[in-house]
Amino acid sequence: MLLRNSLWNVTGSALPAIAALASVPLLIAALGVEGFGIVTIVSSIVGYFAVLDVNLSAGAMKYLAETHAAGDRRRFAETFWFGTFFYGALGLVGATAIFFGAHWLTIHLFDLPVSSRAAAVLALKIGAVGFALTQAQNYLIVVPQALQRYDRSAQSEAFFGVVVNVISVLAALAGGGIAGVIAARVVVSLLNVLYLLILVNNLDVDLRFCWPRKEVRKALTSFSAYAYLSKVAATMHQHGDKLIIGALAGPVALTFYTVPATLAGRILGLTYRLSSVIYPRASALAGSKRMHELRPIYLGAMRYVTYINVIALGVIVLAGDEFLRHWVGEEFVAQGYPVLVIMTVASLVDSLTNIPSMVNDALGHPRISGRFALARGIFGVGLVYLGVTTAGIVGASIAHLITAIVMSGLFVMYVHGRTIPISLRDVMRKGAGRSLLIGMLIFGLLFPIKYWIPRDLTNTLLIVSAAILTLAYAGFHYVVSVDERARLFAIARRLRSQ
Repeated sequence: MLLRNSLWNVTGSALPAIAALASVPLLIAALGVEGFGIVTIVSSIVGYFAVLDVNLSAGAMKYLAETHAAGDRRRFAETFWFGTFFYGALGLVGATAIFFGAHWLTIHLFDLPVSSRAAAVLALKIGAVGFALTQAQNYLIVVPQALQRYDRSAQSEAFFGVVVNVISVLAALAGGGIAGVIAARVVVSLLNVLYLLILVNNLDVDLRFCWPRKEVRKALTSFSAYAYLSKVAATMHQHGDKLIIGALAGPVALTFYTVPATLAGRILGLTYRLSSVIYPRASALAGSKRMHELRPIYLGAMRYVTYINVIALGVIVLAGDEFLRHWVGEEFVAQGYPVLVIMTVASLVDSLTNIPSMVNDALGHPRISGRFALARGIFGVGLVYLGVTTAGIVGASIAHLITAIVMSGLFVMYVHGRTIPISLRDVMRKGAGRSLLIGMLIFGLLFPIKYWIPRDLTNTLLIVSAAILTLAYAGFHYVVSVDERARLFAIARRLRSQ
């Protein structure tokens, strides 16, 4: 079940990720480098207002999963309605603040060309409506995921994730400009919310209205108060660097940073979706008193997801320059490839905390991950500011890497054996450590070859193919366990005998 949910969850993110990557060169061609940078600034401002969200969705997913597993229908409904009231109010407050602050936010914080200021202000006012819709969208998708119905949530995410990128490109090509692109995205968000309302209503759960009792409100707000720290840190991580670069270096430099950073984030974001299904699963195990089942699930997830992340990292490093050259043009290789490599390594290090932080929260310790995440966010934003002022966009990416190594290492060492009942030694021997060692050995041998052969598309495809085949062979023999290999061989024999 966990594997099936992981595959569905990846599907829900993979198709939009492909559509997003495909849309980037088209948007740059239609809007220009500067226009694309301004769209990024507007999106980042709207995204940064998510700091108003106390991350109630994390608590809602935990308690929806627990109460559903325990068969407590009333508490399930109370949890749902409390979240509904909260995100409705949050969307209204945030949208109002963005709308009336649009002029100040775009004109006074960013050095935008005079010719683009009016369009940027209009786009941000339109984006204010999108903020309210996004809050509703992000909360409603939690309900099927808490029930481990990732097939339904993935269908919604895949369809609307592709549509929003297609509509954005069509709006840009039709001459809609910056405001037209943002307006198109808002329309798709509205349709997505309407679909999710129908989806949630059709799930086999009792959602008849009932006012949430004090104990339900207290449990959700108490959990979310600590999870909020993680939310703040994630928002700072996702949008803070872009706002700093936009303010200090301008929209053109922001585009040269955003494009490679988006590529790295999108690819490794897919593997995050593989691991995120463990959160409602661990919550359900805790709610139904079956904690003994957690250990093999945890170690297996760490081992496989880490190995997949290493493969993704290696492919990006080996082929990134050629991909940028054919994807968005030669000018992005010189400035963007160093950013791509550094941000990819930083993302790999960060990914080592994904499963531990989700399990830590699912077991009821969000204050730990929250405090570490907030410290990481503050530390990281400070370093990014220093990095941009001293070395531009490359300095910003180096700041991300330093932050990832320091803060991720501290977090992983702290939680194992404390809030997570599995030692770090076991994680390194039977989980992530084995995958990291094998992957790094293989890429350590293959990466120098990249600079010994002529750099063209054919040779890049050859070295990437060799890397993938070698990693697949090593993974099957050294990452996949003996019992799992035996099951795979048994399945293969049954298929041949049919």
